[in-house]
Amino acid sequence: MYLKSLRIQGFKTFAKLTNLPFSHGITGIVGPNGSGKSNLVDAVRWALGERNAREIRGQRMEDLIYSGGPGKAQVGMAEVTLVIDNAEGRLPVEFGEIEVTRRLYRSGESHYYINGTAARLKDIDALLASTGLRQDGYAVVAQNDIDFVIQAVPATRRALIEEAAGVRRLRDQREEASRRLEEARRDMQRARDLLAELQPRVEELRAQAQAAEEYRGLESQLRTLQGSLARDAWRKAKVQLRKAEARLAGARTKREAAAAALADFEPVYAADRAAVAAARDARFTHQQRVTELKLSLADSQHQERIAVERSEAAARALAGGRAELQRLTASTRAGTQVVEELDRAIAMAAGDAAAATAAMDAALHRQEEAGRARVGLDAERVALLQRRQESQRDRLRADFELRQLDGRIQFLGEQREQAVTERGSWLAQQSMVTTLAEREAAGLAALTRDLDARVARVDELDRLVSEAAAAVAVAERSVSVVTREIAGLEAEITALRLLRDRAQDAGPLSNGSLRLQRLLEVIEVDEPYRRAVEAVLEGCLYGWVAGTADVAERAIALVTGSASGRETILVSSGTAPVETIPSDLTSARSLIRGPAALQPLLGSLLHNVALVKDLQEARRVQGRNPDLHLVTMTGELLTSFSYRGGVEAHAPLDVQARLATAERNLASATARLAAARLVLDGRRDTESALTTEQAATTVDRDAARATHAQLKATASAAVADAERHAQRGVHLEQQVQRYDRLLAEAQAQQGAARSALTQAQHAEGQGDEALPQFEARLQSQAEALSAVVRERQEAEVRVALAGQRHDDLQRQHAAAEAARRAQGDELAQREAAIREQEAQPVVLLEEAARRRTAATEIQAALSALEQEPVPDAAALGALETQVRGDEQRNVALQVEAAHADDAEAAARVEVETSQAEVDRCAAALRDEPDSLDESEPLTEVDWQKTEREVSRLQRRLDAIGAVNLLAPDEFTQSRGRCESLTSQLQDLEAAAAQLVQLRQHLEKDIDSRFRTVFQAVAANFQEFFQELFEGGRATLRLEMPEEATSPLDEGVEILAQTPGKRLQTLTLLSGGERALTALAFLFALQAVNPSPFHVLDEVDAALDDANVVRFNRVLTRLARGQQFLIVTHNHSTMAKAEVLYGVTLGDHGISRIVSVRLESDRGVPALRERSA
Repeated sequence: MYLKSLRIQGFKTFAKLTNLPFSHGITGIVGPNGSGKSNLVDAVRWALGERNAREIRGQRMEDLIYSGGPGKAQVGMAEVTLVIDNAEGRLPVEFGEIEVTRRLYRSGESHYYINGTAARLKDIDALLASTGLRQDGYAVVAQNDIDFVIQAVPATRRALIEEAAGVRRLRDQREEASRRLEEARRDMQRARDLLAELQPRVEELRAQAQAAEEYRGLESQLRTLQGSLARDAWRKAKVQLRKAEARLAGARTKREAAAAALADFEPVYAADRAAVAAARDARFTHQQRVTELKLSLADSQHQERIAVERSEAAARALAGGRAELQRLTASTRAGTQVVEELDRAIAMAAGDAAAATAAMDAALHRQEEAGRARVGLDAERVALLQRRQESQRDRLRADFELRQLDGRIQFLGEQREQAVTERGSWLAQQSMVTTLAEREAAGLAALTRDLDARVARVDELDRLVSEAAAAVAVAERSVSVVTREIAGLEAEITALRLLRDRAQDAGPLSNGSLRLQRLLEVIEVDEPYRRAVEAVLEGCLYGWVAGTADVAERAIALVTGSASGRETILVSSGTAPVETIPSDLTSARSLIRGPAALQPLLGSLLHNVALVKDLQEARRVQGRNPDLHLVTMTGELLTSFSYRGGVEAHAPLDVQARLATAERNLASATARLAAARLVLDGRRDTESALTTEQAATTVDRDAARATHAQLKATASAAVADAERHAQRGVHLEQQVQRYDRLLAEAQAQQGAARSALTQAQHAEGQGDEALPQFEARLQSQAEALSAVVRERQEAEVRVALAGQRHDDLQRQHAAAEAARRAQGDELAQREAAIREQEAQPVVLLEEAARRRTAATEIQAALSALEQEPVPDAAALGALETQVRGDEQRNVALQVEAAHADDAEAAARVEVETSQAEVDRCAAALRDEPDSLDESEPLTEVDWQKTEREVSRLQRRLDAIGAVNLLAPDEFTQSRGRCESLTSQLQDLEAAAAQLVQLRQHLEKDIDSRFRTVFQAVAANFQEFFQELFEGGRATLRLEMPEEATSPLDEGVEILAQTPGKRLQTLTLLSGGERALTALAFLFALQAVNPSPFHVLDEVDAALDDANVVRFNRVLTRLARGQQFLIVTHNHSTMAKAEVLYGVTLGDHGISRIVSVRLESDRGVPALRERSA
């Protein structure tokens, strides 16, 4: 079994379909860095099911799909297929070649296939579980896996050995059993919690259901009485409704009459109002036109007066403008003279400013000299003040410390007295606390002995239940094993029968009507001679054996009358022909065992047929005995005139022998199954009885544990109180001693503080004496400096005044210049305005004439309008009187209609009220619709008696209070749920016990297999280590972590002693030594459970030349029986390969493959390029 080929498409840098065939031995994969060599290793790991993208150098799974390059688009799918040769049948399938395919799309959709059929990852793991070909196995060693083995924790190394031991499936089953056990325990706890909640609720619902039944009875009586009252009220309400409907009909008639009268009067009233409105509009229009003409006349006369006045004002403005023009001309000449005078004053002010600046510079120089002298005095004064301040600070600090120490001494004294008092109280309480703790401890000891006895009994029952469960499990496994054996035998028998019958088409005798048997069913032949007998009897083995001539005739009749197929019928002749075979030859007839009645037939079929060793001997015998038929052990048949040879495709005698053996095994297995089931039933009864007793004992133990826990808590609290009380006594004693020590220290510090205070006061007095003398010197220097500063300031003032005068003159000059320009502009504007004003009087006089003409026209129109006729006041007054009478009549009719509407509305309200009462009563009687029949005679109801009974029932209901009317249904549901939960809890407890037993069995099996394989791996590791290092020794050691509780948690530590060094762990070795040790460990794993192929990615990178030689020697030895694919940069390793694949990176970031097959003379006959 080996890796036959690897097909890649769209995976990382292999964009196009690439097929790499492999053979046995060593295949090297070489190429520059970054060309894609390791992508081939990643492809193998990915196809085997690796789900962590980081383990194959990616961030996400989508990164594994070719992402394109310059001028090359990305692809949408990555696919890798491993073609594994299974000709040896190592994998439990009938295929000679297995294709494992994994496909990934950019959408994230991923698929697995086995021989083109969709599969799951767990199916692939199950198929390859026994070969080490898993994504986390040891068959594929990537670049960082050597460091992983070195740096791995012991538990990880144990996982690798478990992979070699083939117990990963068992560990998965154990984890599954543990998970299911934990879920079962959670479910049991949840069921117990639910039962604890539901049982009180069931009792509560039982009482509520009884109350609800009583409530419903009283409510039914109350409803009956209220119904009788409601029926009586409904009939009375129907009478009131009929009366109200009659009143409504009368009111509606009155309203309709009032509405008709109002409608008849409305046109007359509208016509009178229209006539008054027309007369009023005519008078208003005439008066409005007169008013408008009068306003137009007044406006024209007013505009005329305004035009005359504006003409006169324009004449006056023209005269004033001419006078102003003369004034502006004179002012412009005066401004020019002022500008010239200011130019002369500015020149004089600049000279004065230069002289003042020179005087200021001299005063500034003198001030700087006086300032430097003052700075020196200030520095001396600051130093003196600093010394004085330091003295003051020392005095204040000493004084503060002295006051602080006085307070501390007082505080410590008070605290010491308090501690002495508390110590006295502690001594009084000590004996009482000790006695209480001893009494609680004695009670706890007695209860502990009782609890231990109960726990021992529970443990004994647990052991017995476990043993019983184990016995049940053993019996169940026996039943399961025999059942599977029977199923396998039945499947085998069915397959063998199909295989046997498939070699011969079904004919008319196959239905069994004559109960005939085929020849191969009634004879037996030893296995070495079966091929020879099959060759001699070919064509007759599937023939039907007829015991008598009559049976033969009936069979011939069936075959003759059927068209379904050909049949052979064999009939014994009664006597066998005489054999003429030499005595030195073996007769073929002697090779077959069968019934005595069949011997004549066999003699006829095998007449003169002899068995020889091979074809050469057959030819020699044939030359001496040409009448003989000779058959070889391999099934070659030779006569004097023919030869027949080859291999029978179906081997019918082998199939028939296997079928007979399987049928005998089936009968035996069926008998064993019946016996195993009887044993299983007995063991299950025993387990059930023990489980019942265990549950009761467990309840008692749990109650005792609860009592013990309470008493233990009380005793612990008493002991803790005693310990705390004792510790408090020690603490109080330590406090008193500590306060004594602190008081002594504080008194010593108080004396030192008084001494420091005296020294600080003396230094401060010396500073106070020296300060007045220095202040006098400083005052004298300050007066001299002030005089120099005043002189400088006076000079600065003169400079500032000179500059200010110069600046003022400049500003005045600029202002005078601006004023002169403004006067020139104003003069030009004024001249333009005068020219415009000279034309205005004429224009305004023309406007006044136009306004006068318009006023005359308006006056004429007004006179004509006043002569037109208009309606007089008398006619208008008569029309208005008629309208007022109409209004009074209209109001009276509307009042009458409103009264009718009100009467109708009142009647309608009465009808609605009555109808509402009827509906209310009917609603109260909705459950008794038959009682609403008006045709029934009206029976009087005793309302007082009925209402008293209603009140009594209502009081009884109120006394019962609020009840849960759903309680009966809830009670039934809750009781059913409690019963269901109790049953489920029992089932869960039984399942949990079975899971515990299963887990224990799996743990025992895992540990047994692991330790067996561990010894083998350790031995192989020692051998490979010595071969790789040419000496030294190495060992594997099991280590149990501190927090571990199971033997399955033991880890594997590697200890190595290289030649000339001591025994040490991997981490203390050099880089090359660690790499070789890790390789020895991996080779040891592979030697125990070899994988079909091994992939090594640059495992020789850390080795020097000498180590590479030893590594290659081991690799070459292992490659005689195993297949290795190795990625390498080392020329020595390349030289050991039988085939080299070179990987280069072409255009668009696509890897290209070049293959080289190295012949026995290490020549290179040809290169074949494979482009991805």
